[in-house]
Amino acid sequence: MKKIGDIFKQLTDKQLKDDLEINEGLFLFKYTGVTSADLTQLRRNLKGVNAKMLVTKNSFIGLALKSINKGKDVLDFIDGPTALIFVKDDPLGASKVLTDFVKTHETAVLRGGYLNEKVINPQDFKVLSSITSIQVLYQQIVVAFNAPVSKLAMSLNQVVSKIAYALKAVSEKKEK
Repeated sequence: MKKIGDIFKQLTDKQLKDDLEINEGLFLFKYTGVTSADLTQLRRNLKGVNAKMLVTKNSFIGLALKSINKGKDVLDFIDGPTALIFVKDDPLGASKVLTDFVKTHETAVLRGGYLNEKVINPQDFKVLSSITSIQVLYQQIVVAFNAPVSKLAMSLNQVVSKIAYALKAVSEKKEK
């Protein structure tokens, strides 16, 4: 019969490896001095940008990173209570959420991570969080494409209005 600790270790190890393999990025976050309620709120905020946070033992993290041959360069960032932030498709959103969280929680520290096999240092989070998100860029493109069409529609509407006023004036003149 297996012990509860062994079962937990196997489940955590499997979940950790799966998450490391399917996500394009991993951010490491030191959460010393952060309350459980604040971590729960951080999890909710990360979920909104399609990211996920996992807290587990540092030894599990090291073993998982070594076993999948991904992100071995970030092992130096693991020190003290470390949370893993798995980033699926919006690294900019996740970095903004984490950067905002660290600004309000002085004891929390962004340690680093990787994104598409490239190592991210702690100072890189400021750069990532300052980049405009893809949704905002899409909105700007739509507005740019929509502006000429709107102007054309307004111009045509003005021409039609002028013709209608002219016809009305002619009809009123004929009635007199």
